[in-house]
Amino acid sequence: MIRVLTVGLVIGTHVLALAPVTPTVLTGLLGTVFHTSREIFFLLTAFVLTYSTGRKRVHWPWFWQRRSLFVAVPYLMWTVLYFFADGKPFSGGALVTDVLTGTARYHLYFLLVSLQIYLVFPLVLRLLRATAGGHGPLLAVAVLFQLAFAAAVQWQWPLGPLSGWVRSPDALLPSYLGYVLAGAIAAWHRDRLVAWTRRHTRVVALGCVTAIGAAMSVFVIQMFVAGQPPLRASMVFQPAVVVESFAIAGAFLAAGLAWQDSGRRGERLVTAASDASFGIYLGHPLLLQGTLLAAVSLGLTGYAQTVPNAAVLAVLVLVLAPALYLASGLVTALARRTPASLALTGRAWARPARPVPPRREAVRTGPLAESLAESGGTR
Repeated sequence: MIRVLTVGLVIGTHVLALAPVTPTVLTGLLGTVFHTSREIFFLLTAFVLTYSTGRKRVHWPWFWQRRSLFVAVPYLMWTVLYFFADGKPFSGGALVTDVLTGTARYHLYFLLVSLQIYLVFPLVLRLLRATAGGHGPLLAVAVLFQLAFAAAVQWQWPLGPLSGWVRSPDALLPSYLGYVLAGAIAAWHRDRLVAWTRRHTRVVALGCVTAIGAAMSVFVIQMFVAGQPPLRASMVFQPAVVVESFAIAGAFLAAGLAWQDSGRRGERLVTAASDASFGIYLGHPLLLQGTLLAAVSLGLTGYAQTVPNAAVLAVLVLVLAPALYLASGLVTALARRTPASLALTGRAWARPARPVPPRREAVRTGPLAESLAESGGTR
């Protein structure tokens, strides 16, 4: 459920970013909420990795090989697809640059950072084990680091040799180190976290609403007092979004637990959307690009300039984003049933189950035949 909700925020972010209207206050307010998808995904990635491997003996070469395969192959495939989707003249140097920097499309940085997380994950586990009993201070340091780094990016602090990192933080793991550590710590104490969340659902909900309100207030101040344009005032790297991201992640956890405890309504749909989530993430910008090209050819983008921005944003968020989510999910489901599944969706080929032939009676006689019959026959 958390993964499904977070993908919805991702799609909302990209739909808003490509809205055919001038950014307004409403655009920025929505952006301050949707931008938390990035941070929540890094929290979730570290959580899942730690919960699935943290207390087991892991053969790390196998771990790196398997994890990298299901990320690196789709990353290379989609980098090439988006490179050519932009219709630019072919340039080997430009393609290599896109591969190395994750800039073929605005969302591919996530895959590069994921590969970096896999690479250093054994060190994260060693740190958790070394600080067992002191994870509270470690969590505080992680959050403070993330707040300080977000402030450095927002206000472009002069950090000498690190200034390049502050100017281009998207595809580098240290930019999200606080979220990775926080997600890992949360998974290490999963049972306590889940029990506490179940007991304090209202507190979590109130904290989420408060954090969103505070982030929106900061946006308004930055826009009308500091004179920042809407997109800059709602940028993803800022302290207010750090606080908001942790609060919304907690609310998503509470929502997932409530859904689980109430009988998992719509479980098949939620499970299918979760299974397709990586493919949806990878492919939805291409469908969005096609939608925008169609809107331009039909004159809809020009018409959008003649109606109130609020009406346009309402259509984008309430109609286009869900439709894009659904279409991306259907395309991913189809791709999963082809040999290209790994490259296009980051998941193994979901081959249809072969019918099991009826079992034939053994025709042999004697002790060997009886033994084979008892074991299920020859194979």
